[in-house]
Amino acid sequence: MKFNIPNQIIALTCPSCESSLFSINENEIAICGTCDLKLHKNELIEQNNISDKVDTNKITTALTKEMQKMFKGKGWK
Repeated sequence: MKFNIPNQIIALTCPSCESSLFSINENEIAICGTCDLKLHKNELIEQNNISDKVDTNKITTALTKEMQKMFKGKGWK
């Protein structure tokens, strides 16, 4: 199932130096390419307040439209 949800690009930045250059190792540890700060991937996401940056209304609207198209003519409204 493929949905036409608008692309949202969210840049993660280092909480120490604000760089966006990271490498992530096999243990999901993100290492800043500028200051070498090491954070777990989930901690990096939390530090960047991702939930505040994601436009959930836009995603919900697009998903609703796609679902309506899928079920159109099948008795669903």
